[in-house]
Amino acid sequence: MPNMELESPLRTRLSQCEEHHDPDMEGSYESIPLIGSENWKVDTGSLGMVGAALFIVGEMTGSGILGVPCALAHSGYSGFGMMLLCVVVASYTGLTLSRNWMHVRDQYPHCSNPYPSIGYTAYGRKGEVAVQVCATVTLIGGCCAYVLIAAQSLARFIYLEFDTDVIGYRTCVVIMGLVFLIVLIFGAGRESMLVAVCATLLSALFTVLIIVGIVQTGKTPDYKPYPVTAKSWFLSFGKFLFAFGGHSAFPNFQKEMKNPRNFPGSVLLAYLIKLVLYVPIGLVGVTFFGLELDANILNNIDNSLKILNVCILLLVAIQAIMSATILGNPVADMVEGIVGAPINKLLHWKRLTVRLCFVLLSVAICEAIPRFDLIMSLIGGTTINAAVFILPSIFHFKLAKKDKWWNLKVTFDSLSILFGVGAGVVCTYASLAHIIDEYYNSS
Repeated sequence: MPNMELESPLRTRLSQCEEHHDPDMEGSYESIPLIGSENWKVDTGSLGMVGAALFIVGEMTGSGILGVPCALAHSGYSGFGMMLLCVVVASYTGLTLSRNWMHVRDQYPHCSNPYPSIGYTAYGRKGEVAVQVCATVTLIGGCCAYVLIAAQSLARFIYLEFDTDVIGYRTCVVIMGLVFLIVLIFGAGRESMLVAVCATLLSALFTVLIIVGIVQTGKTPDYKPYPVTAKSWFLSFGKFLFAFGGHSAFPNFQKEMKNPRNFPGSVLLAYLIKLVLYVPIGLVGVTFFGLELDANILNNIDNSLKILNVCILLLVAIQAIMSATILGNPVADMVEGIVGAPINKLLHWKRLTVRLCFVLLSVAICEAIPRFDLIMSLIGGTTINAAVFILPSIFHFKLAKKDKWWNLKVTFDSLSILFGVGAGVVCTYASLAHIIDEYYNSS
């Protein structure tokens, strides 16, 4: 075990930082000077509180806007309570994860790769590997969902505009994979702030347009509510977990802030924006379509509203690729660090190879499971659930200061872990059962 830990790249980075470590700071958040102050020799990023919130919103919101209405329809009125519960718990673990990173950074201020660093500081190599696996699978799954959304939008756009389906859905997946690759190569770096802002603005814009399209389409003549079952309820639960996830990239966003201690404000602001976007479109979708509500609410808008449909589809496709870029960059950066790709060479062969392989893997998964709602449920119930509800609280047990609030921290962290474990078991089972029924038993 000691040899394994010494061989860890993260252990090496932490060792290089130990000369900056102040043992008096250990176990304490409050006694540490503010990062960015004149007494703190750390390079800080350029993001403000609002900027970091926009990254969080742009990360998972687009898929949530399209998938949450169906999740609400398939879970009944209890779905709104379930969604609110996910917001509360995810907000708490977001704040916990923020404090975990500040604890690690304050002790080892020159370390990078934040979430794995938190895992290693708390539980050694096992903690690091757990984070890397969850974060990588989560971000790849999120990219796949967005590529599928973009491909679906492109296929429907071609059908509406040219009245043909000669270019199939799977071909559109390859086309959007190519677009994703180009943006992933040239859309990285500090200029990605523009990507985050555009992704959030586009999400808000197409949400309004979708609501307008639903109202103009009108209520289904033979409206019937969806007959909620245990299976549909748990699948919806997984979609909510996906829609309010994204914690795998939170420490990366926090690391890029001018004042990382303001990140809790970014988390709360981001979840407020998400609720403002999700609740209205969810209510309208459930009220107008009920049983007829599609997994992708865009498919419920009347085809006769051609101009409106085309505008929405183009906005959704652009937003999906931008969000996929936000999710893909952390994974690509991590692998590039492992293979030693130069940071400042945009077109270095190692960097291009890593990003090409990443996109090829994403496209392959999309071709194997060509439905973004199934990916949402499966990833939401497994790795997103672990990275959002379980790992932050487990790490908090190790890193939090034992003060007068310790018993309260333990209580909240324990509830978060129990919530995550329970949600993970039922959502993963329901998702796998549904995928097997969909692609194997049906034949």
